[in-house]
Amino acid sequence: MYSETSTFCSPYPNFIMKNIRIDYLTGTGGSKLAAELLADNLRKNNINVEVNRIFRDHIGSIEKLSIDYYILIFPVHSFNAPKPVYEWVEHLQGNCCNTAVVAVSGGGNVISNSASRHKTVKLLKKSNFNVILEEMIQMPNNWMKAPCEKKYINILSKLPSKIDTISQAVLSEKKQRKIIYWIDYLISALGEAEKKGTSKFGNRIQALDICTGCGLCAKNCCSSNIQIENQKPKFGNRCDMCLGCIYNCPQKALQPTYCAFQVDKKGYNLRLMCQNINFTPGFHPIIQFFTP
Repeated sequence: MYSETSTFCSPYPNFIMKNIRIDYLTGTGGSKLAAELLADNLRKNNINVEVNRIFRDHIGSIEKLSIDYYILIFPVHSFNAPKPVYEWVEHLQGNCCNTAVVAVSGGGNVISNSASRHKTVKLLKKSNFNVILEEMIQMPNNWMKAPCEKKYINILSKLPSKIDTISQAVLSEKKQRKIIYWIDYLISALGEAEKKGTSKFGNRIQALDICTGCGLCAKNCCSSNIQIENQKPKFGNRCDMCLGCIYNCPQKALQPTYCAFQVDKKGYNLRLMCQNINFTPGFHPIIQFFTP
């Protein structure tokens, strides 16, 4: 849990102090960066914010939430939320609190992402959450080909402003749901079918001889799909293809052998992207010193 005391004067004079919880699932770091920026923005308005990373093997320890506002942040996988998000939400017990669902994608608000939050919203309602806000945050793309320097600098430079917009909507308890058309549902359904191949991708990842057995991939696997045996990672059948283990390996020792075209051979490092921004005075330090 994070906590911070501030004397900041809230722009909402009639606003009652709230307890907000942010749950996020991340692979290569985009959702984590969004969660940290949003938490920082909310704390500057004297809000108590708890930030929690979603791991599949933590689902059994979920307790009933007693909060005033809930925020769920996740990356878009195959035009939808990743499977661990569905499992997480199904085990949550809400208290009718207002809720925001924030998707993170390299494509932003393109048509294929329009229904990416739909199933998650339905599950949240069943778990006794009142979803009033839906948002999309664009991050540098990590699928197939990472963006060029000019593009990712443009995306990251706009991020603080986008986070501020979401924060204001949360603080004002603004109701903002998205209209979904039939074509969006169709694309979403096709994406769910595509997820069936992710386990095959995961259990065919190869650890090269340069692997040191550091265990970072197993520690950070949101799907709990990696075990370290004999100082080498062993991959199971629960992969959700977040690509975090491959891109975040400090030795670059993990190599896909199935659907390898979906991974950029040059790698993807959000930390370096954040560091490469031409920082102006006052640029947000969370971006500048971010670590996935």
